[in-house]
Amino acid sequence: MHRNFEICSYDIRDLVKIVTLKPARIEFCQNKNVGGLTPNLNDLDYVVPTGIPIHPIIRPREGNFIYSKKEMDQMIKDIEVCKEKNCKGVVFGVLDKNFSIDIKKCERLMMHSEGLSTTFHMAFDSCKNPIKSMKKIINLGFDRILTSGRKNNVKDGLKFIEKLVDESDDLISIMPGSNLRSSNVELFLKNKRIKDFHSSCYVNGTFSIEEAKLLNTKIKNF
Repeated sequence: MHRNFEICSYDIRDLVKIVTLKPARIEFCQNKNVGGLTPNLNDLDYVVPTGIPIHPIIRPREGNFIYSKKEMDQMIKDIEVCKEKNCKGVVFGVLDKNFSIDIKKCERLMMHSEGLSTTFHMAFDSCKNPIKSMKKIINLGFDRILTSGRKNNVKDGLKFIEKLVDESDDLISIMPGSNLRSSNVELFLKNKRIKDFHSSCYVNGTFSIEEAKLLNTKIKNF
């Protein structure tokens, strides 16, 4: 069974180390303390040629996921830059004032993301009705949803993530993340329908190549 390990990189210096592990893809962003923002897209000139699929997060600011027209225009510009620089995917999510999926705004971003792999990020965990929201995300054409199972630590969200997997009918990949580590990844590997795994591999506040290696080995060999 093929499983995919996605590593989140907040720093180009860490990304250079991550590349040596040859993960399935790298989510590229900055500002870990606010959950990740759009990275410096000029850095794509250095990271895309590594050959590892790069998926930048498209998130113009910290805070909620309700975006103005000006912010949407910036997100579209950023997606276009990602396409021009040969990224393989993008990561984003837009909610409305009722904390439901903003269908129209997501449709706009999806239109500009044509040809790219798409992940709906952890804005999903802020949705009022996650099952209904998941079905909307499926209909929008996203490839995967990044989720902690609506908990601060993904291991506490295991049961809900398994519910999402069951309800998804394998129409979308449910990707666990948020403190996913070598110490708890086997809880998720036991579910054969979970194909994607996401981690920043941080230990004591910094990226750990040793933790990344451990996770990589467990995911590949389970």
